[in-house]
Amino acid sequence: MEYKVRFHSGFFNDLDRLSPSDIEIFEKKKEKIKQNPLRLKHLSGGENCYREEITMNIRLIYYIKGTDIWMLVIDKHEKHILNTERDFIRLKSNI
Repeated sequence: MEYKVRFHSGFFNDLDRLSPSDIEIFEKKKEKIKQNPLRLKHLSGGENCYREEITMNIRLIYYIKGTDIWMLVIDKHEKHILNTERDFIRLKSNI
């Protein structure tokens, strides 16, 4: 199955806060996710929602809808990116 990567409207604001080396790591991981998006850790807060460790301190949250992989949030781990299921539902509703 071929997946297409899409980006939530606020995702690019998150990317702007990352260093060039972190963005480079993200780009490599994005390609791996595109090959097999179900291989990573499923989040308990939402159906078809997964996380990927970009660095020891940065996490990516993405959502699979059909053949689309929606990049939702990328930010520092200590910020607890999605604190509640309500946060996930809010992001998902804007897709």
